[in-house]
This record gives sequence, C-alpha cells and structure tokens, in this order.
Amino acid sequence: MAKKRIPTSISFIAVATFALLGGGCSMESVPADRRRQAEAAHDEYERKSQAESAAAQRQRTEEFQRRIADPGSLSIQESDAEIEGLRSPSSIRRASAAEKLGDAKGPRAVNALIAALRTEADPAAFSAIADALSNIHDGRAVDAYVDALSAPGMPDDAREHALNAILENRSEFRFVPQIRRFYESLTDASVKARVRPLVERYIN
Repeated sequence: MAKKRIPTSISFIAVATFALLGGGCSMESVPADRRRQAEAAHDEYERKSQAESAAAQRQRTEEFQRRIADPGSLSIQESDAEIEGLRSPSSIRRASAAEKLGDAKGPRAVNALIAALRTEADPAAFSAIADALSNIHDGRAVDAYVDALSAPGMPDDAREHALNAILENRSEFRFVPQIRRFYESLTDASVKARVRPLVERYIN
C-alpha cells in the first residue's frame, strides 16, 4: 500500500513545485515566499515518504516475527515442551523431541533445533535433528547443515543427513567446496556409494 502512494505523492509535489516556481522560472528568480512554499512542500514529501517506509518496515518485521513464532501443527505449549525436550539428558528423548518438532513443521522450533544440532553428540539424535530441520525447510538452518557436514566425531551416516538437508533446501551450489570436503572425508563404503550419485556432479 505504501509503495503505491509514493508515485502519486511525487506527481503531486512535482506539479505543486512547478506551479510555485511559476512554470519555467529558475529558483533564483522565484520570490522568496514561493521558494519557501516549494521547500516546505518538498520537506513534507520527504517526511511522508520516510513515514511510509518506516511503516512498511515495521509491517515486514511484525509479519516475520509472527511467522517464526508459528508452532505448526502443535500447540504453543506442546511445541515448547518438545523444545525443552531437546535439552534432555536422554538421547532418546532428544531424538523423539526432534521428530515431533519436525513433523509439526513449525518455524517456532528452528532456532532451538539449530542450537541442538551444533552441540549434539549422539548420532541418532543428531540425525533426527537434521531431518527435523529439513522437514521444516527454513533457510535459517542452512549454515548449521554446512557445519554438520564436518561435525567432529560424528559417523558418516549421521553426517549424510546434513548433506540431504542441504540438497533438500537446494543450497548445494553455494557450498561446493564444503560438499567436496565432506565426500572426501567419507570412510564408510556404503555411505560413499549412496552419496556418490548425489554429489559427483559438484566434485568433478
């Protein structure tokens, strides 16, 4: 809405300024009162334009905040309980929480899942967290996927889930060097054979 009003405002100011300047007269030849009116009209336009821009930015921010607070198919209370479950001392509970959050597809859980993926030491829970983020399909998680490709001490088949998430997000073209290093680091022959068709186009 704000963007549509700006051209009209510009046209109005241009016409008003032209009239105030007396057609084709130069600024120097315009009486002081007309020059002041033209400057006041210009200042008013600038104020309105800035106010409209600020209102549009506030609206975008509010919409983003609403989106990332969405718990998906869970209630807010259920989502927050599963987010808390990501911090459980039990790896089984952490994996279960990740699966439920991934199935719910709620952006509300993304930041917590990212934090969990960066610190998870259990391969099964690590894989479940990566899959959950992939299911939610939120661009905020892409950097965490890339880091997970080289997670220290994590077996090949668990790190493969991070690669699948990158491919699912269609971000592979941005991370060719990291994908190459991931492929070269693989020692599990079955994982390497499974991954080869997916990555060989990027590593050659």
